[in-house]
Amino acid sequence: MADKTKNEEIEEGLEEIKKELEQNEKDKDLIEDTSLQQEKKTYINLYFCQISVGIIFAYLYIIISILMNVINRVIFHTYKFRFNFTILFCQQFFCTLTFLILSNFSKTYKTKVGEISIKDFSKLKKNYIIFSLIFILNNLTGFIGSQLIINTPMYLTLRKLVLVMIYLNDIFIGKKKVSLFTSSCVFLVTFGSILAGIEDFSTDYVGYIVVILYNSLTVIYNKMTETFKKNTGVPNLKLLVYNSFLSCPILLFFIIITGEYRKIYFFMVSPKEFDGTFLGLFGYLLLSFSFCVAMILSFFISNEKNSSLFTAMLSNSKDIAITVLSYFWLEGTKFTFCIVGGLLISTIGAILISFKSMFDNLKKKEKREYKPMQIIDDKK
Repeated sequence: MADKTKNEEIEEGLEEIKKELEQNEKDKDLIEDTSLQQEKKTYINLYFCQISVGIIFAYLYIIISILMNVINRVIFHTYKFRFNFTILFCQQFFCTLTFLILSNFSKTYKTKVGEISIKDFSKLKKNYIIFSLIFILNNLTGFIGSQLIINTPMYLTLRKLVLVMIYLNDIFIGKKKVSLFTSSCVFLVTFGSILAGIEDFSTDYVGYIVVILYNSLTVIYNKMTETFKKNTGVPNLKLLVYNSFLSCPILLFFIIITGEYRKIYFFMVSPKEFDGTFLGLFGYLLLSFSFCVAMILSFFISNEKNSSLFTAMLSNSKDIAITVLSYFWLEGTKFTFCIVGGLLISTIGAILISFKSMFDNLKKKEKREYKPMQIIDDKK
């Protein structure tokens, strides 16, 4: 009887060790995914499956940014409307109006954002001011870089370096463990980018420098949105709201001191400067301002739910769509063997990580009955 008890104890001990080893394996897998996943997943119940909220906003950001990129390039290159402070001011003014409307009519908005007041702002005023300055500089350098580099594939080639910069930052500064699959996808995107732009590295040096600066500011901007909630406990949407409130007066100040408002007047009254119709220009500007609100909202939520590396990798899957649309809408967009081959290789890398992310963020519908579109917390 004593021997039997001893054997049972040994078996129980072995079973515990087995469970511990299994848990260690799960923890190891989780560590490997920390470069892509930012926080515990929340799922929305659909009719046939459940999908992560984070992945929904990531793909929403990609779709809107495709349209925004092409629309802005049409404004810059077709209509020659290159008044950066004014465009950014109007975009942020639209954001501010949206937040004011939501604060009066949406209970969900109030719950997610929390208190917005001078007293609340003063708690983290340094964070909000620094972020607003980074935001303005990031967008202005982006506008200037897009205006200087007319060839869309070349512009996209330089912009893809953001992914490599975030990847290296996560490994060497963030000390994150990145899986071999993720590293392979980063390599494909980088190699394809170099191939796509190898034929056009002899001109537009000023544009290249500006876009590299834009990339550096984008990395800082992405990392700030990724770590803000983790460091302060404040949701990213609140950071977005304060950023809009701060950006508008700063940008208006620069419009006045640089005399950009006078330049816009002469642009409108001079037939030589204006290329296209007023109706077409105002239509594209209105689209740009409206899409900006949705794009910034989806980006902030995606970066809060996922890591900036994850968002950057998925966003690279949009480049073929941007290039094709630019080919039909913009002059100066050309196709060569290297450009097409490079875009295909880099996009394959982005699509691979895109498929993996979709697979990781989908679950089979559980046996428990949920209402369609019901939000479910992942308890794992």
